[in-house]
Amino acid sequence: MSQYSYSQSLKIMLIPYVIIGILWYPLTVMIEQHYDSILISQFLVIQITTAFLFLIGLYYNNTSIYDIYWKVAPMFFVTYWSKGSGNIILPFLVFFYCIKQNYTYFRFWPGLQYEDYRNVEVKKQFPNPFVFWPIIYFGFEIVPSIMIFFGHLPLYYVFTSQNPCYFFYNFSIIFTISAISIELIADYQLFPYRSKQLKGDCDVGLWRYSRHPNYFGECMYWWGQYLCQLSFGFENAWTIVGAGAIQALFSFYSIPDMESHLLKKRKSYQNYQRKVVSSFVPWFRKEN
Repeated sequence: MSQYSYSQSLKIMLIPYVIIGILWYPLTVMIEQHYDSILISQFLVIQITTAFLFLIGLYYNNTSIYDIYWKVAPMFFVTYWSKGSGNIILPFLVFFYCIKQNYTYFRFWPGLQYEDYRNVEVKKQFPNPFVFWPIIYFGFEIVPSIMIFFGHLPLYYVFTSQNPCYFFYNFSIIFTISAISIELIADYQLFPYRSKQLKGDCDVGLWRYSRHPNYFGECMYWWGQYLCQLSFGFENAWTIVGAGAIQALFSFYSIPDMESHLLKKRKSYQNYQRKVVSSFVPWFRKEN
């Protein structure tokens, strides 16, 4: 149990992010005095602020301090990338996505007594702090920070390109809006179960056709960024590395790990798996 009340936990969680928001632009200016590249400056600012949050988490002995970073940082670096482009819709979608993610997180967040179960399991496996904290920093903080950078990288080339295929561009915008909407609906439907207002397996709405529709919407969002960039041509098609890496993370780590966790947590989940045959893409059920 955390020694901090909810209000104290909220201050401890949010004040570092206020500091990051204040320092983001000065850090950018300082770095660009040495590296005349928007991409390099934002990548380095992301790594500096990630290290700052790691130290705060280390000080309070709580890994959850970093939890909302990947839902906050894009609002800073995508806005910086978009300056002078005249593009409003894409930064708006990024802001909406980030705000939605943070709203969902704080709806159930009980305070600093909470830590992601994956981090807790790592701590049990590697109780030595000289082993545990480097694993958290490099594996659970630096890697996600790099992923959010490369996941949004296609937008940089959208902001610096001209003359898209407007049909494909508009399709990518609709695709991205659909992705955010799917994840929003899935999170709304899951909340009563996640907050323990209802017991058992969430078997309503989108969850009747996919065991992880929130993950499906999440991955769609990242592919939406990439599709948007493709509407300008294939010159920067290599930026698929971002969406591809995130898709691989969900497909080969997040979903299998969550499935294993839920099977240990609830015996009924095995029956739910039999009925809802798809773990990702919404698909037909199998009642019998």
